[in-house]
Amino acid sequence: MNDMDRFNAQYRRPKPHFSDEKAEIRPTVDRRQLLTGGAMLLGLSLLLVVALLPKRAVDGASLPDAAQVRADAQQTTNADCQLIQHMTYAPCGHDMTRRQVIPRELVGKNREAVASAYDTWQITSFASAEVVMEQTLSLYCPQHVVLMPDEGGMLCVFQNKYGDALALVKELDLLLTELPDDVQQTVRAGKGFDTIEALEQWLEGVDS
Repeated sequence: MNDMDRFNAQYRRPKPHFSDEKAEIRPTVDRRQLLTGGAMLLGLSLLLVVALLPKRAVDGASLPDAAQVRADAQQTTNADCQLIQHMTYAPCGHDMTRRQVIPRELVGKNREAVASAYDTWQITSFASAEVVMEQTLSLYCPQHVVLMPDEGGMLCVFQNKYGDALALVKELDLLLTELPDDVQQTVRAGKGFDTIEALEQWLEGVDS
């Protein structure tokens, strides 16, 4: 072996060795992270299911309105049925509830028949022993007296004594046309006061 061969043998690189065995690939995902991600997915799935459920089914509410009406149609009023009327008065914002026995001519009637007899009311509950209805009225409640003209233009004092209608209290010796033009429209529609004394004081101030 000459000097060149000894030099090459000294710096010769070993040949790479290849094994027939397959290398084992180990998972790099942490087990705790995997469990956390699974829990989050489960939670999101439950929230989605709850959101897609009908609201009434979730909160345990009663039957839908249409189904309730169909159920009510199978019932009829009895002789002791209570008629409960909730009234809201738009001009003053007050409300009142009136309770009475249902009229004799409506005994044994179903929801549709009662609704036809009270066509300006909305029935909110119907049962054989109790019918509940409500209405918003464009007049003052019984706590007020109302200044407005009668059909002849004479100013009068009215009061709501029946819950849903005004009754004449007294007639004033004063025509609507005698009031200033800027207040006639207000009085024509009906102006409410807490007392008759307050009404009369207001008139005196308008006339002066």
